[in-house]
Amino acid sequence: MKKTKRKKSIQKQVITGAVLAASLLLPISASAASAPYTLYQVGSTADKATSTSFGQVYMGGSTDVDEAFKWMIQKANGGDFLVIRATGTDAYNSYIYDLAKSIGKPLNSVSTIVVDDLIRAGSDSSLIDKINKAEGIFFAGGNQADYVDFLEGSPALTALNNRINQGIPFGGTSAGTMIQGDHIYDSISAGSTTLDSKTALNNPYSSLISFTDYLIQTPYNNNSQTDTHFEQRDRMGRFLTFLARNIQDGEETGTSAKGIAVNEQSALLVEKDGSAKVVTQPGSTNAAVYLAKTNMAPTTCVSGQPLTFNNISIYKLFNGSTFNLSTWTGFGGLAYTLNVNGGVITSSTGKVYGGNQP
Repeated sequence: MKKTKRKKSIQKQVITGAVLAASLLLPISASAASAPYTLYQVGSTADKATSTSFGQVYMGGSTDVDEAFKWMIQKANGGDFLVIRATGTDAYNSYIYDLAKSIGKPLNSVSTIVVDDLIRAGSDSSLIDKINKAEGIFFAGGNQADYVDFLEGSPALTALNNRINQGIPFGGTSAGTMIQGDHIYDSISAGSTTLDSKTALNNPYSSLISFTDYLIQTPYNNNSQTDTHFEQRDRMGRFLTFLARNIQDGEETGTSAKGIAVNEQSALLVEKDGSAKVVTQPGSTNAAVYLAKTNMAPTTCVSGQPLTFNNISIYKLFNGSTFNLSTWTGFGGLAYTLNVNGGVITSSTGKVYGGNQP
């Protein structure tokens, strides 16, 4: 089993993550005074165990993708659906519960756990029991540093990985996608400062960059790094820097580092056999998912110098495009190559983000 490892141990500066937009209905809230979390629930309070099928959702943030939740709902097969978040509201409860009814696949319950005490919650027996009894688990957006603090080395992480291994659907959006790779840009050293591409490219060992490795284990997240809000926030530069660091720091070889980067209102849905497809929210702009693979080690990836890192293969997926994570091949997308020289990215298409669907 891969061991969780944090590359930098720097005291975390807590920041408030983005909060999901408005709640649809306010369900009854339940919380124990001594519990390190607040629980909100709609539907039955009695547990219902159902047979499930595995699936993994990488969602890019902003407006949620309805089709991704419908896919998870079907795989949860009428069981109990759990949303985990460190900040925010119970807005997902009614959204998911009503969506399930609307497609004729009602869930037994939908619960949201808002983790109030990140350290104590990871060992809380009642929270772990909710994980163990969930037929679907989804991490909301916010700040991935909170999720790392909550999960790293905890019994809750063991329970989560056990449920994934047992075949429940699992996923997340924004920060909830950031924690899904083998290698996590954990945002701990950055604190309240947002890491932009220019900063990362100009100094791959910027004090804003820190990683946690090998947290969540799914069938096809090996060797991978994730990023979200991707094209909308111009994050290609920092994404390539992360891949270079994974190699330079000895976590990957020059030909093994991979990445999954997701635009807003976009989601990659991964099946148990590694086959995947992209779904997007109607009306979305620049919806896409990017799959990256390295072919060589970076030429220059040292502290205080701009990155030089060449021959990175990119496959851009659009709505309806498919990809196989086991063979790393796709259909219906756009293949191109990126190079970084002295911190400047060039593309084989002339465009860093590739361009439109061929």
